[in-house]
Amino acid sequence: MKVILKTRVPNLGHEWDIVTVKDGYARNYLLPKKLADVATPKLIELAQKRMEERVKKMEELVATAKETAEKLAKIELIFKKKARGGKLYGSISEKDIQAALKKEHKLEVDKGAINMKEHIKELGEHKATIHLAEGVDASIKISIEEEK
Repeated sequence: MKVILKTRVPNLGHEWDIVTVKDGYARNYLLPKKLADVATPKLIELAQKRMEERVKKMEELVATAKETAEKLAKIELIFKKKARGGKLYGSISEKDIQAALKKEHKLEVDKGAINMKEHIKELGEHKATIHLAEGVDASIKISIEEEK
C-alpha cells in the first residue's frame, strides 16, 4: 500500500515522503496513529511539491552551512584559564565553545552540534568538530593558555 507520511517515522521516511508499506502495517499502525495518509493522486501531487520545497530548503541550508564551515576553519578560540601543572581547574565544555563563538565571532552554533571526545581539562592545542548540516562538518582549533 502506498502512503504519504505526515511526520518523520524512524526507519521509514520523513514528512511528505511517499512510501510503500505492507497493508497491515499501514492499517494497524500508521493510519490509526495519524502518521500517514493513503496516497491519493491529489495527495501525491501535493507531496511532490512539498518534497521539491524541502530539497530547495536543504540546498540553501547546506550552502549556508558551507559558508559557516569556511569561517570556522579560520577561527582559533583562545581560552585563558587557571591551571596547575598543565591541568585546568575545571574544564572547557561545548557550552563554553558555543558562548565564545557567539561573543567573539557572532556565530550561532547549537551546543549539541559541537562534538568533543571529552571536556578539555589540559593546557595546549585541542580540536572540536561542529556538525552544521547533513554532510557538512567544520573543525575548529582551541588553544588553552594559563591565566597568570
